[in-house]
Amino acid sequence: MKPPKETKVFFSRQNLFQLLIAKSIIEALLITALAVSFYLVVTNPHLRGWLDQADARTISGWVVNDKSAGTRVEVQLFIDDRFVESRVADSFRPDVQQAHRANDEWHGFVFQTPRPGAGDHEARVFAIHRGASNERRTLQIIGKPLRFHVDAAVSDSHSPATGAGETQ
Repeated sequence: MKPPKETKVFFSRQNLFQLLIAKSIIEALLITALAVSFYLVVTNPHLRGWLDQADARTISGWVVNDKSAGTRVEVQLFIDDRFVESRVADSFRPDVQQAHRANDEWHGFVFQTPRPGAGDHEARVFAIHRGASNERRTLQIIGKPLRFHVDAAVSDSHSPATGAGETQ
């Protein structure tokens, strides 16, 4: 019996270059697919809301889960990057229903501002998204952060600040 013939495969530089490009494209597609699936697992693209007002007395706004408009969303307040309070957005906001964002008027939130020191402060509100397993939670910012100023006299008496945050 004759021994099998050896087949030699020769790659030219052009073939090698094309294989490397194809490999790079496949890797890029794989990484993109992983990134998109991770994003969809840890975030909720259906959360919508806005931080309307921030001053030395209150911080308020609204949040809705577009996928489940009747569900109340839990929100957390941070002032100057420090956690302040967590609550459910279930305050009366008829404008949210009138804008066809929700089935009812109960998607607002109002936080009583703790006594911040005198000076400029920044308020941020985050919606809490719980994953499918309910073990993992992620925070998604609602609207844009609002800056507000507290005068020294206001800080002592806790009366309204002279400069309120932006509104939409």
